[in-house]
Amino acid sequence: MTYIDYIKNFWLQHNAYSLTVTETALYFYLLETNNLCRWANTFNRNNSKVLADLGIASLKTLSAARNRLKQVGLIDFKTKNGSPNVSYTLVKFTEVREQVDTEVREQVREQVVTELNKTKKKTKTIGENNSGELFPPDPPPKKPSKQKQEFVPPTIDEVKEFFRGQLPDWEEQATLFYHHFNGLGWRTATGAKVERWDSRANLWITEKQIKAKDGKQDHRPVDKAAKARMLVDEYAAIEQGGDAGTRTAEIPDL
Repeated sequence: MTYIDYIKNFWLQHNAYSLTVTETALYFYLLETNNLCRWANTFNRNNSKVLADLGIASLKTLSAARNRLKQVGLIDFKTKNGSPNVSYTLVKFTEVREQVDTEVREQVREQVVTELNKTKKKTKTIGENNSGELFPPDPPPKKPSKQKQEFVPPTIDEVKEFFRGQLPDWEEQATLFYHHFNGLGWRTATGAKVERWDSRANLWITEKQIKAKDGKQDHRPVDKAAKARMLVDEYAAIEQGGDAGTRTAEIPDL
């Protein structure tokens, strides 16, 4: 192996194991030392010399870095009876490559097994929840919500047709009903919007029928001219916001 091969080998291991600055410095120091020894299979180096050359604070730090480089397969070393002189060997690229390939194959195998187990579990869950079907059926479509119909004011002819025959003076009452609510913008006396005019018309008719039964309805004959003037005056009072007290006898507060 050449100098470049050892360097490439180191960075391969560094990417795999994230070596520290101290471990990196120690490896390149040993690499340069082996180069000075003309690439001997083994070479000796004194611990004190290594500590001084690299500026490492303690022998414990040196030992930890050295053991780490051995664990990742970059170097090998031997000591005799605690001697400060240590025998080092740089592991060749082919040996490290075989170790890395083995570890990579093992990691890939574990990942494949994990993914297969996840797929089997997911398929089993789908089958249990959908009677063995691989793909669940689409959910039923939601029923469209009913939209509230917009209120459309009636015409005076529609109101007259609704009042027809229900009161003795149905035509007059239909006219009064129409102009009363039309003048209020089809709102009640409290300001609430009228949603169904036919319901209001029924209340109006019922009120008039009750008054007729109680004898409160004035059935005296009125000539047509007087009746026309009365209707005009009633409508003018509604349009101009006249005194409500003058109309309560004829127009109920609905």
